[in-house]
Order: sequence, then structure tokens, then C-alpha cells
Amino acid sequence: MQCDVQDIRSNFALRCSSQGLRLMLVCLGCIAFLNSVPVDAADQVVTHDETLFGKIESVTPEAVRLLPRGSAGAPQEIGVVNVLMIQFDEEPQGLIEAKRRLLKKDFVSALFAVEAIDENQMKSSSVAIRGEYAYTQAVATGRIAIGTGEKIPFALRRVERVIDQFTRSIHYYELLELAGDLEVALGHFDKAKSFYDKMIEGPPLMRIRARRLGGNVLAAEGRHLEAVTEFEKVQLGNLDLNGGEQEKMAACLGQAASLIAMSRFGEAVSRIRALLSRDFPEEVPVSSAEELLGKAYSLLGQSFLEMGQNQEALIAYLTVDLVYNTDSDVHAESLLQLIGLWAEGGYPLRAAEAKKKLVDSYPRSEAATRLNSTSE
Repeated sequence: MQCDVQDIRSNFALRCSSQGLRLMLVCLGCIAFLNSVPVDAADQVVTHDETLFGKIESVTPEAVRLLPRGSAGAPQEIGVVNVLMIQFDEEPQGLIEAKRRLLKKDFVSALFAVEAIDENQMKSSSVAIRGEYAYTQAVATGRIAIGTGEKIPFALRRVERVIDQFTRSIHYYELLELAGDLEVALGHFDKAKSFYDKMIEGPPLMRIRARRLGGNVLAAEGRHLEAVTEFEKVQLGNLDLNGGEQEKMAACLGQAASLIAMSRFGEAVSRIRALLSRDFPEEVPVSSAEELLGKAYSLLGQSFLEMGQNQEALIAYLTVDLVYNTDSDVHAESLLQLIGLWAEGGYPLRAAEAKKKLVDSYPRSEAATRLNSTSE
């Protein structure tokens, strides 16, 4: 097996050159926001494209109404699908930092930051700020539980408590999804579906997302043929709205995963390659594009591996490792597969490098646990 790592890095890093500059500029803008300290006291609404300053007039699960700073006109309404984060001017710095870490998906650091806040300080804060505190704590706890497989019932109770207490939160639909994901992790598929179905009451994109998540439930139950049909409906639906194309791509990958589970590897490869051949629409955020592409190449590698096409599998998994490695679970799984592929191809040093990266970077991951079990 011959493989030039530098060539692979170059080829795949430049694959979507038409959007590469745009993604880089948006990413730099996000970094600037995440590391900035506001010079004037004001509420903030962070969207995929910009940070808006002013006074938050009201918050509902569907939208935030913000009176822009210096404006005497009507408040601006920002829909939930465009909101990444809200921040009130009186929030403690620890809470602001915790939410920034949530945006980076650094859930452990986010939980440390939010739990370091003085609870007495929170008790004297406004309902809105207490809601942000409870939301941040719940999401960090829930995502850590899903990632580690530990304390899932505790995390679910914490999430449900926030859903019940802060029914008008802009994070309401995100919390419903997280509660459903936790129920899936517990094997409670009917309960998971009930949480996802509540999202149907939201804006059009939430209804589409709920349908895709329903497909995930079918797949988790092993009902892959039904899941394929459900994912197909999502892809064929009218998705001419902000975020719709992203849901369509995620449904395509869910469909590919179910095809793999049914040993229909060739069909999975065809669908993934068709997805990869398209340019990502500008509406898809940088972080989402990275995650979708990482999952796509991971599924491609899995399909090739099952078909006995090891060199193609190696290239796919290496693409995840070198280029699209933002999703820790997907990256860890790719590293695990690279260990075996490098070893079988006669590259023991590269196999050792992949093993060290997996153990050092993701010691508590499912992939690392499987590696340890096979080494015993």
C-alpha cells in the first residue's frame, strides 16, 4: 500500500477551494468574537454572521427581539435558527466564558466554568440570567454524559428541569433535542421520539429537523429500512429556508449509515460521493460543514473497509484525521481504524503514531476503550 500523506493533506484541504476563503474569514471572525471583551455594557446576540449589540426586549423559543444600540426604532427580531448565543450585560464573566466554551464544544471546560460561579450570585440575578446559567449547566452535563456514557439519567433530569422551568427560553428546542438524544442513549426510543415530536411545534426548520431526528431513532432501533425511507423524505422535502440544506445533508449521511448497517455498501458510497461532489451552500456554518464532511469521510471509510478496499478506506479515514477532525467521536473512530490499516499496509510507525494520538487526545472515548480491550 502506497500513500503520500502530504499529497492527501494538500488534495483534500483544497478540495472546496471556492468556499475555502469564505470559511476561513468567517472562522477568523468567530475567533475574534470568542476572544474579545466588550468595551461597552450591552446585551448581545451572536448569530452565524455577526454579533449584534443593544437591549434584549424579549425572548421566546422562536426568536429574540433586540433593540439595536443607538436605535430609537422598532426592535429587531432574530429567529432561533440564526441565534448561536445570547448574552445579557449583567451576566457574570464566568457564565459568559462557559457559554463561549459551549460554542467551541469544549463541554468539560464549560461545565467547570459554570459550576465555579457562586450560586448565591445566581439567586440574586434576573430570571433571564438564571435561565442562561441553568441552560449552560444542563447542556454541558448532557453532552458530557452522551460522550462518556456515564451519569446519563442524572444529566437527563437536569435537562428536563430546565425545560420545565424556562419554557420561554431561546434554547427550548435545543434542550428538547438534547433530552431526546439522552433518551436514545438510554435505549428509551419512544420517549426520545416524544421529545423530538415537540420540536414540530416550532419554526419550519425545527419541523424538518424533528423528522430527521425521528429517522435517527428508527436507525437506533435497528429499523434501518424505515430509517432510509424517513431520511429520503427529508431530502425530497421543500427545504428552501435557512438551515434547510444542512438538514438535507445530515439526512443523506443518516441514510448512508443505515445502508451500511444493511450491508448495502455500494449504495452508501454512491450517496456519499454525490454529497461530496457538491459545493456546500454559503448558509452552512463553518463548524457544521466541518462536522458533516468529517462524518461523510468516516462513513466512506467504513464502506470501503467492509468492501475490502483498504487503500481507499485509509485515504478516507486519513482525510478525517488531517482535515475534518473537529468532531471528537468521528476523529477518534478514524484514528482507531487507521491503526489497523497502517499496520496491515506495512507501516508500523504510522500505526504507532495513530495509536498515540488516539490515546493522548481521546483517552475516554469509545474508540480508545475498544483499542484497550483488543490489546489485552
